[in-house]
Amino acid sequence: MKSKKQNKHNLIDPFQFLEKDIPQTRKWLKSEQQKADEYFLRNKYKKSLIKRIKLLQNIESKSIPVIKDGNTFFSWRKKNEEIGSVYIIKKGSKKPSVLLNSESIFKRYGYVLESWIPSKYGTRLAYLLSKSGNDKASIFILDVNKKTTLKDHIPDYVYPNFMCWNNHGDGFWYVHANFKSPKSEEKLNMKIYFHKVGDDFKKDKCLLGEKMGKTDWPIIKTSEDGKYFIISIYNSSKEKRTTQAFLGKTNDKNGAIIEILKKEDHLSYVYIHRDSVYLLTNKNVQNWKVQKAKISDLELGQLAFRTIIKEDKNSKESICFIKNRCFVEVLENASSQLYVHDLNGKLQRKINLPTRGTISTMRGEKEGDKLFFLFSSYSFPVTIFSLAINKKKPTIYFQDTSHFDYKKIEVKQEFFRSKDGTLVPMFIVYKKGLKKDGNSPTLAYGYGGFGWSITPSFHSDIVPFLEDGGIYVEINIRGGGEFGQKWHDAGKLFKKQNSFNDFIAGLNHLVKEKYTSRGKLAIFGWSNGGLLIGSVITQYPNICKVAIIGAPVLDMARYHLFDGGRYWISDYGDPNNKKYLKNLLKYSPYHNIKTGISYPSILVLTAQKDDRVHPMHAYKFVAKLKAQAKLSNPVLLRVEGNAGHGGASGISKYIEQQADMWSFVHDQLKRI
Repeated sequence: MKSKKQNKHNLIDPFQFLEKDIPQTRKWLKSEQQKADEYFLRNKYKKSLIKRIKLLQNIESKSIPVIKDGNTFFSWRKKNEEIGSVYIIKKGSKKPSVLLNSESIFKRYGYVLESWIPSKYGTRLAYLLSKSGNDKASIFILDVNKKTTLKDHIPDYVYPNFMCWNNHGDGFWYVHANFKSPKSEEKLNMKIYFHKVGDDFKKDKCLLGEKMGKTDWPIIKTSEDGKYFIISIYNSSKEKRTTQAFLGKTNDKNGAIIEILKKEDHLSYVYIHRDSVYLLTNKNVQNWKVQKAKISDLELGQLAFRTIIKEDKNSKESICFIKNRCFVEVLENASSQLYVHDLNGKLQRKINLPTRGTISTMRGEKEGDKLFFLFSSYSFPVTIFSLAINKKKPTIYFQDTSHFDYKKIEVKQEFFRSKDGTLVPMFIVYKKGLKKDGNSPTLAYGYGGFGWSITPSFHSDIVPFLEDGGIYVEINIRGGGEFGQKWHDAGKLFKKQNSFNDFIAGLNHLVKEKYTSRGKLAIFGWSNGGLLIGSVITQYPNICKVAIIGAPVLDMARYHLFDGGRYWISDYGDPNNKKYLKNLLKYSPYHNIKTGISYPSILVLTAQKDDRVHPMHAYKFVAKLKAQAKLSNPVLLRVEGNAGHGGASGISKYIEQQADMWSFVHDQLKRI
């Protein structure tokens, strides 16, 4: 089975064959999946757990409405449906009707609706379908009035991403990769194209093609009046992420485009509202600021911008413009707060939110009169709020129903000291009446990467665990963005070990404070969080009883060779550079599995069609564990066949995945 293959780093890699879809790999996978299947068939708790999760999931859910010229578009998943369909309430009507029956498409073909975008006047709808629920999705166009799909089709093999419609709705901008990209570069060479509805997409005009590099990631937005477009180009394939931006006129036949932001080592998210361009930027600041420039002044480049909302002690997460208002979401101690400013940055008021929680989306018509935002917390259901722009108090537009009593849940935020003395927060969630005797089953989750903030939000899958007396914990380790750019910088590249140290210190805090004990402790992470869990258990095998590792990055010497791995270099470092490789190998989970060492009970989850984090990471890690470790505890590999990075397509598959994960925790913590 094993072959001592040497890779380009002169590292012996006996399981490199698992990177390829070959008979040897398929045979190995079949064997591992059979072992996992047999385990879960024997798990008596799983059957009752599936019943409970089904009840929790069998609710109606809706997306934030998108209003275009009086027409309201939204997704709606009704009870007993696998995925949501797109509905419309036409101008002058109150009755919703199905516009795109994606539930039917899913049941007939297995295709997953990834996203949808109506044109300015709501006459057309672009929608993206993925065959496997992964990042590879095709673009289709729907005639809204006729409810028929046009012949236009941007195929998935070029990894298209829809950007925005033109004002007339007869064309749109999008990005796609090179037609002939080699296998390891399918997500690279992204460029912007304009597609005229009815044309052959292969003849679409490319914008800024010669100015863009292989690992640039472009985004285009248009002004509300349709006269201008802004192109932002991001790059994260080097030590520091960069931003560059250009301005163009949509009706300029000569294609004249001016540079308004030179390529520099910072992030700037660009917004267009009325006659101005706004930047949410971390240039020369840690906690972000908002800048503004008149479109008419943009020929001056960066000199045209002035700061209208200064940096303060809290990190700014997102902004949204409606009429003469700028809504700003900030994080205060890892929880969302919402502030309203005028268009010159003057603070007008703070909006009171129900509890410490998360605003996950803000949206509204540019010249409308309402802001819609999605909010939830551990003990507050997913809710769409509507806020009139001149009001202080939001009202509930739609709220998920639930077969769960939120009032029974207690949420605490505690701070602890990491290895270097840094104060780090965690959220601790449990059923009221908890007795702190060190005997409570506990699952701790972490992420800590790419400036992504982990904030309080509702997770229906944790409910059975809480009801059975378990404790759920989220630890806000460095590498995330909870406290601005400095928090992110302190957990990446040569400081990546800080992320692991923070998580380990958090686990020690839970034991010290008698929330739990080592034998009752499970840890969990997904994607970059999978790297976290893999690194923690290979550094400290006795840290916990159970480790759940989902869609993980585990081979840090070869991560950059697959799918979009090169876009992660700004967080991890380039393995082709010896100084980075040396650092990566210090914590790379795959390379730090020790011979003869007993590890926790481990469940690794991945999907064969995951094209964001290649499943080879999971395969190789499990294979090496079984070859070298002392297997006193189970090591299982759960592979979803037709799914992407989320690990499941449709509610049924999601329920099965969650039932496997939580029944494994239940079984290994001896809670039956």
